Amino acid sequence: MPADQTRTTPPLHILLAEDETVTRLAARVLLERAGHRVVAVEDGDAAVAAAADGAFDLILMDLGLPGLPGDEAVRAIRRQPNGAAPCILMLTASATADGQDRCAACGANGTLIKPLRLEALSTALGGSGKGDRNGGAQAVSPAAEPAFDEGAIRTMQEMLPAARVAELIGKTAAVLRQHGEALDEALKTGDRATAGAMAHKIAGVSGQYGCIALRRAARALETELEQPTEDTTRRTDEVGGLLTAALVFLDRYAAKRE
Repeated sequence: MPADQTRTTPPLHILLAEDETVTRLAARVLLERAGHRVVAVEDGDAAVAAAADGAFDLILMDLGLPGLPGDEAVRAIRRQPNGAAPCILMLTASATADGQDRCAACGANGTLIKPLRLEALSTALGGSGKGDRNGGAQAVSPAAEPAFDEGAIRTMQEMLPAARVAELIGKTAAVLRQHGEALDEALKTGDRATAGAMAHKIAGVSGQYGCIALRRAARALETELEQPTEDTTRRTDEVGGLLTAALVFLDRYAAKRE
C-alpha cells in the first residue's frame, strides 16, 4: 500500500519497543504507512538484543517495559559499541514527575507522549534525524480536545482489511476492560502502585486508539495516585465513566467487519 504522502521525514529503519500488543500493532501500522521499516519487540531485553544486531536509524522505546524497563534498556544500548549512533526517543503515557525524570535521565534524545503521532515524531526528529528533547510534549487545552479521535481508527482502516481492524479494536476493548477491572481491584485494596500502573496502561492503549478523553483522565489519575495523601475519588469516577464510553466507541467499530 502507498506510504502516507503527508510524511515529512525520510524513510527510517526503526526499532519499536512496546509491550502492549494492541498499542504495538497500531504504532507499527502508523509507522509503516509512513514508509518506514519497523522491527517490533515487546520487552527491554529484546530491545537491547535487537539494537546490537541491527543498524537502526531510530529507536522508539516504551518506558514501562516488562523485565528490563525502557530507561534501563536505553542505558544498556548506549553502552554497546555502536550505542551512540541511533537516535532514541522514549514513548510514555505517563504524566508523573518520576516518569518524565526517568525519560530525561537515561540517555535518550527526547520523549514522545503517547499516543504516537507522525506529526509529533517529525517535530521530535526536526526533519533531520536528530532528536528534540521536547518532542511530542505539546500542551493542549482539554477543552480543545475531542472526546474521541476517529482519525486514529481511519488510519488503520486505510492500511488493513476491515476484518483485521475490527479484530484489533475488539482486542483493544478487551484489554481496556481487563485494565479497568484491575484498576478497580487495586483501588479497593488500597494498592496505589498497582492502580497507578493500570491507569498508565489505560492511558497508553486508549490514546493510540482514539479515546482522547479517557487518556487524559487516566494520566491525571496516575499523577494523583503518585501522591500518597491525594483523594482520587472524583478522578476515579471520571475514569470509570469515560472507560464505559470508550468501550461503547470501540465496540461500535469492532462490529464493522466488512
